Amino acid sequence: MKKSLLLLTCVLALALGATAQNQINFAQLPLVSTPAPLPNGYYGFNWSDFFYVDPERWSEAGPGYMLSPVINRDVAFVGDTGCTWRLPALHHTCNGTITANGPISFQAVSATVAGGFGTTSITVLAYNNGNYVGASFYSLGTELQTITFPPSWGPITQLTFQTPAGGDLVFYDLQAYLIL
Repeated sequence: MKKSLLLLTCVLALALGATAQNQINFAQLPLVSTPAPLPNGYYGFNWSDFFYVDPERWSEAGPGYMLSPVINRDVAFVGDTGCTWRLPALHHTCNGTITANGPISFQAVSATVAGGFGTTSITVLAYNNGNYVGASFYSLGTELQTITFPPSWGPITQLTFQTPAGGDLVFYDLQAYLIL
């Protein structure tokens, strides 16, 4: 009986420590016609070198930006414009980083993405409190594609997306579990 009670207590403690799965999309952001930095704190994450835009209103949007089933919905992206706003001659890759906001971690599950202007390849790096956890590589075209992150990464505190210089990665949604 004591073992069963101990097991039940452990399961409840783990359940209380994890929140529900977040399906992060960018529909709650203001509709903007030129790329803007994704604000820190959005869905409980800090976003470094991520931008968002309403592709219907942005005249420079490529075909990978125009795949949203909802009209007037923003998308997030890493690359191209974000890289050229900084010193493009010094960049061989563009990086966009998502970090846990505060003393929490998260389990990255999947993302719905596309290459914004053409085919591209991306590298996704996972870290936990600054320690390298793993990497995955994906090839993308300008059609929607769901990429799945390795469950073996476990809880992490940072996810970095790398695109080749001049390439870009468009996000339609991201799924992750926040772990308190």
